[in-house]
Amino acid sequence: MEKLKVGMGRNFPSENNPLMSLVKNFKNPLKDYEKFVINIEKSIEKDLIKILKNLNIKASVKTDRYSLPIKYQIKTTQYGESYLNAAFETEKLYRNIVKDLLNKDVYKIRFYIFAEIEDCFPMGKVNYYVNYHY
Repeated sequence: MEKLKVGMGRNFPSENNPLMSLVKNFKNPLKDYEKFVINIEKSIEKDLIKILKNLNIKASVKTDRYSLPIKYQIKTTQYGESYLNAAFETEKLYRNIVKDLLNKDVYKIRFYIFAEIEDCFPMGKVNYYVNYHY
């Protein structure tokens, strides 16, 4: 079993990563990139809470999201395709997360999402980590 990361650090993909074209016009690339990714994470968390509520799974996100110790983790990777935003589409992501939680009979969860854009030929990829306790 792979040892889980504690206190995950955010990487900064190379500028020639096609997914970075989504953030190239930022004035302060490092700071604005992090805000961009955190907004994606928060949006996913908000949607996921609604989806899990409809499945009678109690879900919450800690106020200080990254301080939640990582006990369990679901990792899903999505690749950029001819349509660059494919790496950020959430339907496949939600299906994978819900499937994993239902297979484990999880009905109460405290979690946060950590997204990481990585270099990958030809279009880049995004790793989504669901770090949680149940």
